[in-house]
Amino acid sequence: MAVHIGIDVLGSLSLHADEIQATPTAPKERKVLALLLMNHSHVVPVSQLVEELWHDSPPKTAVTALQTYIRNIRRSISAKMSLPPAVVSGELLQTKSMGYVFNTAACTFDLAEFRRYAAAGRDALRVGDQAGAVRQLQLADDLWQGSALVDVDQGLPLQAEVSRLEQSRQTARSLRIETALRIGRHAEVLGELAGLVLQQPFDEHLHAYYMLALQRSGRRPQALEVFDRLRRSMADELGLEPSPDLRRLQQDILGPTEPTRYGEGQAGRGPAGSRDVHALLQRTRLGAPAPVA
Repeated sequence: MAVHIGIDVLGSLSLHADEIQATPTAPKERKVLALLLMNHSHVVPVSQLVEELWHDSPPKTAVTALQTYIRNIRRSISAKMSLPPAVVSGELLQTKSMGYVFNTAACTFDLAEFRRYAAAGRDALRVGDQAGAVRQLQLADDLWQGSALVDVDQGLPLQAEVSRLEQSRQTARSLRIETALRIGRHAEVLGELAGLVLQQPFDEHLHAYYMLALQRSGRRPQALEVFDRLRRSMADELGLEPSPDLRRLQQDILGPTEPTRYGEGQAGRGPAGSRDVHALLQRTRLGAPAPVA
């Protein structure tokens, strides 16, 4: 395939080659393309595409209509990118038994790049290269231009795919921030965390990281205020209290007035900033996000 195709789903949907756009404009064709791309290089059954388009009330002509949408997507790619129709249907958007597959192997695809960088970050951690892990996970995060498929109307199958992807993004980001804290790069993530806790006001992992970053930056009162603000918000809006893990972290930052369950000494030994961040993360168990999918 002579034309180099770029594909984006980590933000707006885009199918392009250089400055040429071949992204469908019709809503149902966009849904079809988006679901195929989220399952790139794997066959998406006709039944799943029909569910995406019409949920539980498909018309009698659903399969015929789906075939028309596939044909329109192929024609647009062929015409706008000057590719022979046989190449588009044979190498790119292929018909398989009981379904269709969009083969992205020869494309530049932001989703595939995200997964590759995230995997490289995990690999770096496994061999003890924490700085390398932060670097790879930052590259993964930099690919995002907003919520996945933000401009595509999503049915239930597509919503499920996007939800899983967004969870992978959050897990990779948590892993990067935690690792940055472990190696003393609290200043690098401080501003980012300030924005994240506003976006996700009840996420205790993010609040724990923000509290640690503030404390390590010499801003102990602000770190305690973050906890107090979260506690008030949870009580007012959810009728809940912060978890015991987060409360223990608050006590660590506040500084013990007597020996604690962790064996710390008497008052006056200094705030949590003089202790090891790794130990604090281990104690709270808040610094252990699940593996990136």
